[in-house]
Amino acid sequence: MQIVYHLGAHGSDQDRLIRTLLRNREALWQKGIEIPPPRRYRGVLGGAINSLNGGLAPAELQQTLLDALIDGERADRIILSQSSFLGVPQRAVSAEGLYPRGPFRLQGLSNLFPEDVVEFFLSVVHPATQVAALVAMSNGDYASVMGQTDPRELRWAPAIRAMQQAVPDRELVVWAQEDLPFVWPEILRRMADVGPETLLLGDDAILFDLLPAEAMSELQTRIDALPRSEISARRDLIEQALTEHAAPKAMEAAVTLPGWSQDLIDDLDEIYAADLAEIAAITGVEFMSP
Repeated sequence: MQIVYHLGAHGSDQDRLIRTLLRNREALWQKGIEIPPPRRYRGVLGGAINSLNGGLAPAELQQTLLDALIDGERADRIILSQSSFLGVPQRAVSAEGLYPRGPFRLQGLSNLFPEDVVEFFLSVVHPATQVAALVAMSNGDYASVMGQTDPRELRWAPAIRAMQQAVPDRELVVWAQEDLPFVWPEILRRMADVGPETLLLGDDAILFDLLPAEAMSELQTRIDALPRSEISARRDLIEQALTEHAAPKAMEAAVTLPGWSQDLIDDLDEIYAADLAEIAAITGVEFMSP
């Protein structure tokens, strides 16, 4: 069996991704892919991990978890998604970096199904966007999120490297939230483990938020004329449409945080670009990029 954990991260389009896959639940079930609604297992996996205290789940516990997750007797692939997989928002940032408990959490999730294939999926987010989201999730309490941490010290690559080293025998798939308009269909299919020929509802969900209706209709017509395997050509069409028709505000997130200036955000842009390049070079990490 294959177990897929979508980890987030906070500030990404995590809910939209699982909602889109749920729209295709019946069709994917015909391929042996089960997508349980997240409410079904809220708190269940965390409780199981705590009960194991770092150990491997015995067969009885694994069967109990599967009974809670799937409707039928058997599924070949199960896709699970919850923001709590990486912990609460207030603990995402620390003096040790981003998600210091991430490696232990991945180990715990991996140990629930030690003999099965386990894959982890993670969207990284620009530090300015993520901190703003974390603060919003923390009732606007900036201090509870950042403490004394300098935003310029926020790096994804060390956190991802530590996660990968914690579960070296597991797949870790990573992408940048900002690349979603270009890689969204591939992420959906990579998570479901289906090919480009598989039709999925919601393929264009991200683009609908960025383009006016007329431009979106024209883009859909041009994309539909392409073979589904022509991923690069599709991305070229999307880039052209966004350049010509997307409103600047649709492509940019306003960030208003205590003590943050445009100079700081400009610095973070450069830091984040270097961070992404470092992530792409990490051995054992599959980095999905345009």
